[in-house]
Amino acid sequence: MKKIIKLSIVLFITIIFSNCTKVKYGDVTFWQKTGSGYGITVVDIDGVTSNITSEYGSIPDCGSSGCAVFNNLETGTYNFSATDGTNNWTGAITVSEGCLKRELD
Repeated sequence: MKKIIKLSIVLFITIIFSNCTKVKYGDVTFWQKTGSGYGITVVDIDGVTSNITSEYGSIPDCGSSGCAVFNNLETGTYNFSATDGTNNWTGAITVSEGCLKRELD
């Protein structure tokens, strides 16, 4: 009888924890192409800003220096805005696990 009770408790705990939703996170890297001529571009997601300060000839790696990088965003859809003082960008991005790269052109 004790074994059945212990097994029942273990099974109950397993079921409870298996129903827990684990929060997932991802990263976003915004970048601009060489020759874009935009200069420094400030990117904003939910009041957090990061700057694009370099241009790239091809798609950079996630988190590359000079890109606007946002790490550990909870998965989901976010609105973003960006400006270089003259040009403006707005849109939405969907963050999933891993890294999303988004060019501003």
